[in-house]
Amino acid sequence: MKSKTVRFVAVLAAVATSVSLAGTPAAAQTTPAPPKGLGALLGSLLGQPSGGPPVIPQPAPAVATTPAPPPPGAATPLAVEQHLAGLRYFVGAVDGVVDNDTASGIMAFQKVHGLARTGELSGDIGPRIMAASGLPAPLVPNSDANKVEVDLTRQVLFLYENGGLSQIIPISSGTAQTPTPTGSYRIIRRATGWETSPLGRLYNSQYFVGGYAIHGSPSVPNYPASHGCIRLPMSVAEWFPDHVSLGTPVYVLGG
Repeated sequence: MKSKTVRFVAVLAAVATSVSLAGTPAAAQTTPAPPKGLGALLGSLLGQPSGGPPVIPQPAPAVATTPAPPPPGAATPLAVEQHLAGLRYFVGAVDGVVDNDTASGIMAFQKVHGLARTGELSGDIGPRIMAASGLPAPLVPNSDANKVEVDLTRQVLFLYENGGLSQIIPISSGTAQTPTPTGSYRIIRRATGWETSPLGRLYNSQYFVGGYAIHGSPSVPNYPASHGCIRLPMSVAEWFPDHVSLGTPVYVLGG
């Protein structure tokens, strides 16, 4: 009797379910599964069974790296000095140390190329130097193999030896009130060490007309500032007399 009752209840439940589904729209007959939680979603992405705690990936340990060497043509101080020296600008010792001689070379380069006269290895001047090629044209072509050319406009001196450009040096010539004489001259007198003249204190002077000389001075600004002489940086004045002699032509142009 008991088993018959159970079977009867089951039949009634089946009939009730069938009736209920028959009266429900088809789209509503399927109930969507509930969305997964964050833990289950992370678990499925990371291969972890759902229901467990999420696994947070740990960052890879830091690895020390060695900086890459500068690319060819990089404007390091040593490379800049080497390139300037190759372009005949005086930079003193090519040792990668940016000193007063390096500043003189940079200053001369800036003057020749019409750039701001800072004498500093900053901004884009390094790349500009590294990109430069070729030598300036002589002011007086087809002339003497050994000579000195002074460009008053650009405030630089070009030293020629054995028919080629040897050094480019920044100078400071006479002001508008005390101008440097222009023309074609020759070295007529030489002096060693310090001396005092009506035009000021001079070092290792190479006179080319009257009391006007090419000489060393502690002050060589980036503009005309002398009483008419041609000032050289002191380090240049140490060796310059060994590269000229009595009778060396001196051409002074511009101004």
